[in-house]
Amino acid sequence: MEEETSESAVTVDLVPAWRGEAWAVEIQDSEGARQVPITGRMTLGTSRSAQIRVFDPMVSSLHCEVQRLGGGLVVQDTGSKNGTFVGGARVDRAWGGGGTTVVIGQTTLTFVCEDVEGHELPREAAPLSGLAGGSLAMRRLGARVRVLAKQSSPVLVMGETGTGKELVARALHVEGSRVDAPFIALNVAALPRELVESELFGHERGAFTGAIARRRGAFKEAAGGTLFLDEVGELPLDAQPKLLRALDGYEVRAVGSHGAGQRHDARIVAATHVALEQRVLIGQFRRDLFHRLEVYVLEIPPLRERRGDVGAIARVILERAMHELGPRELTPRALARLVAHDWPGNVRELRNVILRAAAEPDRPRIDADAVDRAIRGRKSVRPASLSTGAARALLVEQRGNISRAARAAGVSRSSFRRLIGEGA
Repeated sequence: MEEETSESAVTVDLVPAWRGEAWAVEIQDSEGARQVPITGRMTLGTSRSAQIRVFDPMVSSLHCEVQRLGGGLVVQDTGSKNGTFVGGARVDRAWGGGGTTVVIGQTTLTFVCEDVEGHELPREAAPLSGLAGGSLAMRRLGARVRVLAKQSSPVLVMGETGTGKELVARALHVEGSRVDAPFIALNVAALPRELVESELFGHERGAFTGAIARRRGAFKEAAGGTLFLDEVGELPLDAQPKLLRALDGYEVRAVGSHGAGQRHDARIVAATHVALEQRVLIGQFRRDLFHRLEVYVLEIPPLRERRGDVGAIARVILERAMHELGPRELTPRALARLVAHDWPGNVRELRNVILRAAAEPDRPRIDADAVDRAIRGRKSVRPASLSTGAARALLVEQRGNISRAARAAGVSRSSFRRLIGEGA
């Protein structure tokens, strides 16, 4: 297939080889994800003669070569039609360390390193149902989810906004013994403060103004199944003791009830994008409740730490939008642009950008310019509208990481430091 007008390819300086490490390439193409050890110089392409075969119509028969060099791998384009991309730029030859992602066609290649004297590379594991992307990080997450799905203790799912915390919660439910029972999701942050207890534990008719009928409550609705408490860090302090009591197995009464309480048999999965430890330290979250929720902890890596998943996620997004937008596909350079972006809004932001780029009329192929326009079209918080208090709160949410907080705010690092009063 023809690519858009090419730009000058670049060559990156190389360094001498090191010893004591094993290297592999994590490939995600139309056939899924797999990891191939790199031994010597190995060719990649669609031809059966390629040492590493790639299943992608935009990849040439012998597209590129990969070999170990220095503390990493070097990729060499071998005259491919659609090019080889690293960091958003088309390259002739480039060196990268662990985590470097290369784009060829609509396929991503991620360099993976293992210290020979350290732990073995994890075994291949199928990605979780409902979560696109078969990166090493997501396979590790999938393996952990399948273990924890067999347990009944609470799980705390942590991750930045847009990483897919509810999808992980659903996977915990589907992979476990409670799959035939209800999965009830409750966004704590969206509940009016005065209705939190009612939504969780139910209420009797006439318990308060507007209570015209009896309500069962989420705990009872999820009996035998899973109750997902999203944004649990936003739970009001006055409601936290009752949640703790329910988690500890004690009887809990509905609002307005004067009879005996009930014990609830629901597996609790809670999620947060904020650091609950910080909320505990500043008195906004009970320490005993925090420790009750963190029996098991799952952390979802942000998209910028698993760039090899971008192509697979993009394909799923375009497939789901096909009935509205018609068939769409990304050019190699467009995918390279997506892979190079930091995605402070993670998968949710990626979806928005792809849909904006795909919505341009009479453009079945999404090129790099369309992707650039879609990324620029993302509205971000302007420095003038971000107060010092909001900036400091954002810093707490990003666990004290100034760079991440600045990206989430849509401002430069220096501007963000000035906003929180640290100077440039």
